Amino acid sequence: MEDMIRDVGAEAFAQVHVYETISADAETSLCVGSTKFTRLSAILRLMNLKTTNGWTDKSFTELLVLLNEMFPEGNTLPTRNYDAKKILCSMGMKYKRIHACPNDCILYRKEFEDLKKCPKYGSSRYKQKRNNEDSGQIEKKGSALKVVWYLPIVPRLKRLFANPKDAKNLRWHATERRCDRLICHPADSMQWKNIDQEFPKFGEECRNIRFDLATDGMNPFGI
Repeated sequence: MEDMIRDVGAEAFAQVHVYETISADAETSLCVGSTKFTRLSAILRLMNLKTTNGWTDKSFTELLVLLNEMFPEGNTLPTRNYDAKKILCSMGMKYKRIHACPNDCILYRKEFEDLKKCPKYGSSRYKQKRNNEDSGQIEKKGSALKVVWYLPIVPRLKRLFANPKDAKNLRWHATERRCDRLICHPADSMQWKNIDQEFPKFGEECRNIRFDLATDGMNPFGI
């Protein structure tokens, strides 16, 4: 985590004070006498366990409270899941939430951005809520029925190329790959070679990225 902060630099963060706050957390000791964990590294390790094992936010908050009681008084560990996420979220990449039709036929963007109903099926874009003040007779617009979380790819590529080790791996196929006519890497495949032949200028630049999409197990509307 400390290496990533140093490699990316302050310019990669939306606001300078966010970079300063994260750097301070990376240098703040978890508790008196602790030399192995900082506040930031401890939260990152715990959040990684939460995600890997599918812990609920409630159970994670209870764990933080318990650990806070176990550690010496004055420790810097947060006591709520919300506070832990707030510390890490500033390091995350930007994302977009796009409303979608419950029937998966359109995304409410571009020419459909201002629509309240699906133009094909007429289904509502929003959940419906009753207005209690009017005896439940009038329905009010609620939250979206379905939302797609879109992760823009360009900022993520910039983050990869900002790290020297990742940047070297991204160029490995052109600088260190063994060309022995065996298929040991996607660059040895006919699909890759066909792209280079059809777009020679693209293939000449070793930093250009080819994308492969696998849809098995994909759940675009899940968390």
